[in-house]
Amino acid sequence: MFRHLHTRLVLSHTLPILVFVPLLAVVLLYQLERHYFLDELAKELATQATLIADFTNQSAQLWEDPAVAAQLVKRLDPRTPASIMLLSAKAHLLATSLPQEQTKIGQLISEQIITDALGGKPVWTVNYRSELHERVIDVAIPVFSVQGQIEGVVRLSHSLTDIQDRIRSLRWPVLITLFTGAALALLIGLVLAQSLAAPLVYMTKGVARFNPEKPPEVLPEYGPKELQTLAATYNRQSRRLYELEQTRKFLLSGIVHELGRPLGAIKAAAQTIGQSHDLGLAQELAGGIDEQIEELRVQLDELALLGEVELKGLHLTKEPIDLAGLLETQYQQFKPFAAHRGLTFHCTCAPTLPLIQGDRKRIGQIIGNLLHNACKYTPIGGQIVLAAHVEDGPLPKKQVVISVTDTGPGIPPTEQAQIFQFFYRSPSLSHAHQGMGIGLALARYLAEAHGGALTVESQVGQGATFKLHLPLSVHIVTG
Repeated sequence: MFRHLHTRLVLSHTLPILVFVPLLAVVLLYQLERHYFLDELAKELATQATLIADFTNQSAQLWEDPAVAAQLVKRLDPRTPASIMLLSAKAHLLATSLPQEQTKIGQLISEQIITDALGGKPVWTVNYRSELHERVIDVAIPVFSVQGQIEGVVRLSHSLTDIQDRIRSLRWPVLITLFTGAALALLIGLVLAQSLAAPLVYMTKGVARFNPEKPPEVLPEYGPKELQTLAATYNRQSRRLYELEQTRKFLLSGIVHELGRPLGAIKAAAQTIGQSHDLGLAQELAGGIDEQIEELRVQLDELALLGEVELKGLHLTKEPIDLAGLLETQYQQFKPFAAHRGLTFHCTCAPTLPLIQGDRKRIGQIIGNLLHNACKYTPIGGQIVLAAHVEDGPLPKKQVVISVTDTGPGIPPTEQAQIFQFFYRSPSLSHAHQGMGIGLALARYLAEAHGGALTVESQVGQGATFKLHLPLSVHIVTG
């Protein structure tokens, strides 16, 4: 029963009301009786007793002769709803309006209220009077002579039956009001509990229906701020999981296709070489095998980098890099590849390039990807130019720009931003082999990780120029 959140929310809103409303009713009725009715009655009796005391303090004989005291009580009794007792300065009963106490005339009354009044202070208390068989409120007022001496005590006692009747008459209105408020509070509590539980229940069902292979259901973001945040987080993460699943499936399909094609070509070439004694044909096929292996190497490097980024995040090992040496290495590596494809390849780097801080392997991957794409998309007889220079300007705006220019088919303006997205393949190059579409996206990611940028300038039919911008800093030593 208590394992369900809905039940707990309902109890959290209703249980305090069910516990505290009855307690509040008892406390309220007690406070009405104690601090309203009793206090008001005590003040009223104290006023009456004070008037009697003021009336009797001029008659010394009254506090010595019980007969005189009895005459006064007889005169006051019809005018006073409370019972009257007059006691001497020694706490002996002089007169009383209660018939059942007439036998105590002249006796010592040792009750605490009399003792306290004889101490010189007005007092009142609630007691059970056995002679009246009920609870009464007693007020005792000391009477002082002209000289300031205590001559006696006026005691008034009033039954609490009237007060209890008044309390009973108020009890039902008070209880009805409280329990009506409690019922309304319970109803509001149930509505609030339901409003809190409903989004959670809906989200629970939505999460249970989630399938990473299908477009995720978008949960409504309503309710308290925390629930809105939870729904927004789920929507964001479910979309991310769906995208990752689609990427995984697309990547797996691409890997099978992209690795299968060159492996098939390599196998076919190897079988031909094994069956043919033509040296020229063998050399030509060996060059094709080398080209296919280079294609595989580039794709495996890209896949390894993509896996590292997705699983661990990118880690850069920064060190001083001799750009001139790095570019010369890349030039010598791709020169045979370009020549095999019938391309002219030039390197026109500045004679002196600064040392920069970066990850040599990752920057080499960026340049290698740009050169590989240029060789792949430039038709036979075309030209590729690798260049580098320093753009002058104040630090930190000073930067090295490495460019790769080709005379290929060019890139339409509408696609120049899309080619840097993962798995994008240009519709305009559908006739050509484009790979898995992750190289340029990874190259831009690596460039931005170094604080730089990767841009493209191109017009259809006029080739393309890719520029790698790498910033210099005040800590770089230039050569």
